[in-house]
Amino acid sequence: MKYIKSRWKKFYLAAAFFLLGLLPYLASVVLDGSASGNPAAYARAFAVSAAGLAIRYFPHILTVYVLFIAILVFFEERNPDRTILWLMTLIFLPVVGIILYLLLGPDMKRVRMRKLFKPARAYPGAEDIDLGMLSEHAVKMSILAYRSSSAPICGRNSAELLTDGEKTFEAIKRELKRASRYINIEYYIFEDDRLGREISAILAERSRAGVKVRMTVDGVGSWKLGRELIGKLQGAGVLFHTFMPVSFPFFHSRLNYRNHRKIIVIDGEAAFTGGMNVGTEYLGEGPLGYWRDTHVLFRGEAVRALNEIFLSDWNISSGEKLSATDAEFSAPDGAHAPLPVVPLQIVPSGGSAWRSIRQMYFTMITGAQTRIWITTPYMIPGEAIQEALRTAALSGVDVRLLIPCESDHFLSHWASFSNIEDLLRAGVRIWLYKKGFLHAKTLVMDDEIASIGTANLDSRSLDINFEIQSFIYDEKICSRMSEHFLKDIEGSEECVLSNWESRGIRSKILESIGRLWSSQV
Repeated sequence: MKYIKSRWKKFYLAAAFFLLGLLPYLASVVLDGSASGNPAAYARAFAVSAAGLAIRYFPHILTVYVLFIAILVFFEERNPDRTILWLMTLIFLPVVGIILYLLLGPDMKRVRMRKLFKPARAYPGAEDIDLGMLSEHAVKMSILAYRSSSAPICGRNSAELLTDGEKTFEAIKRELKRASRYINIEYYIFEDDRLGREISAILAERSRAGVKVRMTVDGVGSWKLGRELIGKLQGAGVLFHTFMPVSFPFFHSRLNYRNHRKIIVIDGEAAFTGGMNVGTEYLGEGPLGYWRDTHVLFRGEAVRALNEIFLSDWNISSGEKLSATDAEFSAPDGAHAPLPVVPLQIVPSGGSAWRSIRQMYFTMITGAQTRIWITTPYMIPGEAIQEALRTAALSGVDVRLLIPCESDHFLSHWASFSNIEDLLRAGVRIWLYKKGFLHAKTLVMDDEIASIGTANLDSRSLDINFEIQSFIYDEKICSRMSEHFLKDIEGSEECVLSNWESRGIRSKILESIGRLWSSQV
């Protein structure tokens, strides 16, 4: 038994021994049927016996199963709200509850990884960076990012902010067309629409021209992607894989843990990441109208950091063992020398020992001295970050949140709204964006640290999904992002506590439903 480490394997082994104990009874049924020489009688006897066994033992097996899962939830789940909800579900919906747990329950592999994880003792820094040039808090954050996610600090970089869908995809198509050696591209959602076909046509053309093109998409986010488009890409020589495709019996390990990252790496010289997937709705052609998002084009050392994360996902999807240190992915000689010193880190989260991005968000909020300005499409932060926001506001920090007035997800929308009154009472200022749909995921702390990436301020992004977020320690980038924030609130409506308190009963009921659901997001 000591060689069987998984609790599930132990349970299944016990169940197997139980079933083996029934073999003498089943053998007697077979022998009786054979002795009678009547196959039909044998079949009827066997069916009746099997049904009798199922009826007799099923309630006991189900009870043991429920108790076993309840014990797992009790000891392994660290969120008390989730623990209570799972236990209540198992008690009142024993069959349905078990199915839901197997589909959406906690990832025991991640729990074991956290127990085994030991942070690196040394912090290497970067050749071009004197850590003395960073603030004390920025140094603290850079160490946290390295020790929790192995994210190196990148020295020489440039970062071009892209805040409009049209300009973003113009830049993406321009850089893709320039590719001469390789393109690595990864998306949560890649639509088979006009924009998706345009991007696919460029990838296919570059592949035919001898560029090595690797593409991976999420198995749930892109499950509408048609075989015809995939076939055209593969026919042109594009290497295509789906990240964690969902299929029975891998529901529990794959369905709930999705890859929400958006990464493009080109020739080791340029890389994109941010909030935008590939689809015409990001150009403002969807039902929500204008789509306000934030993407970023990096050049410099950050490109290799993004490529390393892409290759980690690619290796999971393809079974290969590629590394960003392979000669194929090297940047051209001298590519970084002309670039300014813009310290930053590319922090991944999901599939690792710690929830690194949530830790970075928490540290930014609690470390803010003058301001913390946050843009997010979903505001379901969890109690720890919500408490950090309240505490920062009560201590005099200028805490501002910008969220969409309308949302693309009904439950997420009302779960977000359920948190507004509590934050307003603590002095947090909140605006509802009204010029379209707001999908950007950005933070600005004081004039020191800015963050752009894929992680929403919700439990799914911070606790479950595979995400990627850049943390930039540069005053100029903070200034540019602050300008965008102030421009966005010009087209927004500020929430006033007295008005919010007088909202209708319908809104309060929907918020309560959203809040209940949010504990399981």
